[in-house]
Amino acid sequence: MSQVIRIPSDVYARLEQHAEGFDTPANVIERLLNHYEGNSQASSTKKLVPRSSNGKDKTKYHFNEQIYGKGRLVLAVVEKYVSEHPDIDIEDLTLAFPKKLQGSIGVFNELEYVKNKYAGKNNKRHFLKPDEIIKINGNEIVVCTEWGAGNIEYFVQQAEALGYIITPTNG
Repeated sequence: MSQVIRIPSDVYARLEQHAEGFDTPANVIERLLNHYEGNSQASSTKKLVPRSSNGKDKTKYHFNEQIYGKGRLVLAVVEKYVSEHPDIDIEDLTLAFPKKLQGSIGVFNELEYVKNKYAGKNNKRHFLKPDEIIKINGNEIVVCTEWGAGNIEYFVQQAEALGYIITPTNG
């Protein structure tokens, strides 16, 4: 059962500055509990995230001889994976890149689903240009654009487990 905790935006902003992996308030609370319970090992395993003066993570990633931001990195890796596995279907791609890596939206979705779900909205949260749509066995999928410091590490770890080499860089 989930409980709802409401906090003022200024407190939220302060927490965001101190908690890497700040994709959900639950992660922040877990980090605080780990700290107060003396379980520093759980929090020390994460990599430090470079932040700009406005608090945003500006890390870029080197992959396949190119430099990418977070969303474009995910798009490039999924495209590469699909090109290396031409007979893959959506179920197998989901096994390679589970929804939980991104969070509630998922790493990718079928194009028709996204068009219907975000009909009438400006931000469709996916790469939708014709050259960004990935074709898999007669289906069209689109990769999610919603990536930040809180979820990109999960994706990078999975991509590395699949054999890809990804290196964070500051520019």
